[in-house]
Amino acid sequence: MKYQRLLALALIVVSSAGLATLADKYGGNTGVEALENRFLDRWQQTTAESFSAAGSTRESPITLVLFDEASVTDSIDGWPYMSPFPRRYLADLVDAIALAGARTIGIDVFLDRPYPELNSWDGGDDLLREAMERAGNVVLVAPVIQTDSGPVLQKPHPFFSSVAADIGAAEFPSAFETFRDGALAVRSGSRLEPSFSLAMYAHARGLDVDSLLDQTLGLGRMRLEGMPDNVGVVPELLFAAPEAVQPGEAVEGSAGSLLAFRLRYVGPPSSTVSTDLPGTFQAIASAEAALIAMLQPEFFEDKIVILGSGFHDSEKFRTPFFGQRPASDSLDTFGADEAYSWMFGVELHANALQNMLDSDYVRPLSDGYELLMLFAVALVASGAAFWGGIGGGGVTVAALFGVVVYAMWAWSGGAYVAPGLQVADFSQRFLWVPIVPPIVGGVLSYFGTVGYVAVVEGREKRFIKSAFGMYVSPEVVADIADSPELLQLGGQKRPLSVLFSDLAGFTALSERLDPQELIAKLNEYLTEMTAVVMDERGTLDKYIGDAIMAFWNAPKDLPDHADRALRTMVLSQRKMDELNHRWRAEDPDHEDLVVRIGVNTGDAVVGNVGGENRFDYSAIGDAVNLAARLEPANKSYDTLNMCSEFTLAAVSEGAFRVRELDLIAVKGKEKPVLVYEVLELAGVELSGAKEDALVAYEDGMAAYKKHDWAGARDRFAAALEACPSDGPSQVYVGRCEAHLVEPPPPDWDFVVRRTEK
Repeated sequence: MKYQRLLALALIVVSSAGLATLADKYGGNTGVEALENRFLDRWQQTTAESFSAAGSTRESPITLVLFDEASVTDSIDGWPYMSPFPRRYLADLVDAIALAGARTIGIDVFLDRPYPELNSWDGGDDLLREAMERAGNVVLVAPVIQTDSGPVLQKPHPFFSSVAADIGAAEFPSAFETFRDGALAVRSGSRLEPSFSLAMYAHARGLDVDSLLDQTLGLGRMRLEGMPDNVGVVPELLFAAPEAVQPGEAVEGSAGSLLAFRLRYVGPPSSTVSTDLPGTFQAIASAEAALIAMLQPEFFEDKIVILGSGFHDSEKFRTPFFGQRPASDSLDTFGADEAYSWMFGVELHANALQNMLDSDYVRPLSDGYELLMLFAVALVASGAAFWGGIGGGGVTVAALFGVVVYAMWAWSGGAYVAPGLQVADFSQRFLWVPIVPPIVGGVLSYFGTVGYVAVVEGREKRFIKSAFGMYVSPEVVADIADSPELLQLGGQKRPLSVLFSDLAGFTALSERLDPQELIAKLNEYLTEMTAVVMDERGTLDKYIGDAIMAFWNAPKDLPDHADRALRTMVLSQRKMDELNHRWRAEDPDHEDLVVRIGVNTGDAVVGNVGGENRFDYSAIGDAVNLAARLEPANKSYDTLNMCSEFTLAAVSEGAFRVRELDLIAVKGKEKPVLVYEVLELAGVELSGAKEDALVAYEDGMAAYKKHDWAGARDRFAAALEACPSDGPSQVYVGRCEAHLVEPPPPDWDFVVRRTEK
């Protein structure tokens, strides 16, 4: 039955996780991928709320210079010709911005050819080339075109490219859907070319972009500062055979031509020169840029300045902010919502560049961890269904999923209860944990398990819980319910820690109290002691009058079973002190009772013992017998807690304060066993007298083992002087005096043979 249940659970979890994975990867009509992207878009919007609500630009080393209608009108009588902006105008901007101290200047304008006729008129081509040469820090942009042999970067004309600091590709994965991915590099023939943003990043950081790309091809991934291992991985299809397209056709994005990464938008669309919209980057109208560079050079000093189009009638892209109204309530400009919805191409480059500069990326969960997360949620959902069934499990799982979804959301950087109301800032983590596929897998797993539990196991588990809930801990009940084969007659051999306890003085108490009072006291004692056993996840074997037998590590595996048994021993003594205090308050004539406890660890056979109609879940074997002998052995040393060397060897090092008692051979056993008194948990101080006695006792034991009977006697006597009630010291004082009168043979093995049980 156990293996049937495990097999059913495994099949349900694997099937649910598999279906969720297939729906995510290949089920375009299922909506899983689309819904996951919507979550990601909402995260992008939410993490940018602080920028849009503030109505100010982000602190950034990037400054945008945007061309608009005013720029063209002021430059050359409203004629937007050639590229589409006059070369002479671009030259003036480059000179002004370079003179202001810009670190890098990016021109997001195609300079694919010069115009000799116009140059002879205004000298624009020559002036732009001379300005670029003087600046020495201009990065140019170039398109990617598709040829018969594949995608090729159409570099600017040599007249301009020969003086450019670098050249980067303007290549976008998608022009028709929401723009979520930026490019690191593009395929050009048989090599990689940097994207425009990467080229600007490399120049600003003083990197050799060609060496960086060669290294990328060799390693199979790009290594930028702070870039996760699963970002910038070269796709397998990067150099696959191109699809049949017309030569000269512009590439609109292809998984086989791009080395892309998921953009983390650092804010909403930037302010334009035609509206006063809040935005991400400092944006300046090109018509004003030269004057600003002259009068306020700090706007450009040590900045990465990108020149590009700011026309809202061209080069616009959908982003996660599409359709969102700006947060500012003061915006009454006609068409503000429309303007805010779109993002210029130059802004997309700026966002990608900012990710690189900040070393902040959308960090997708690795495929391995994503699959692990999916299986984990499915397993938790299935486990909750096994535990709660149809009645209680539904509420449990609903709450569980709520917590899981919110945790994922928070971990992804969106710990918001509502837009603008931030309760915790996890946005610096940037880890995107898939939300939809795990939920799908969890839902499938939960309902699959509920069906199995309702049909196959419901009645059986209810019977088991009713039958066994009275004498084992709730954890054990759950284990038996999950493993009904444990109810079969017979047992298995396994290591156990076994405890026997007995209430000393109970006989005298029974003579003084009437039967009702006696039973009440006994029940109170057994209730408190049993609670300690249960709290330490022990299994109550039986009551024998006022005696208790319990064991650990069956039926549930407990690696720390020895620790739990000794901790039960110590806590039981504390509980006994509390009971005596309570009974003294109720009865002034009450005489304190003590509980003696013995613990041993070893192999035993545990299982159901009895007949078909009546049986007990119990343990038998030599290890059990030794534990039973150690409990009464306490009387010989006037101690309360005794454990064997086997238990002490199994406990965590330094977890308890113990002292060696003796090497004894219990009745019925020839082989001796070293026994110890368990004093307290580690770190718990004894009374001053007991601490002093313990030091003297240890010294006496060392002398005793050397056959120094006189020295040992004196140290044990010192222990008694510090603590007259120390039973072991009293025993050894008498034993040393006897050895002084009649010394044992030199080869004596120190074994004390007990003739009593």
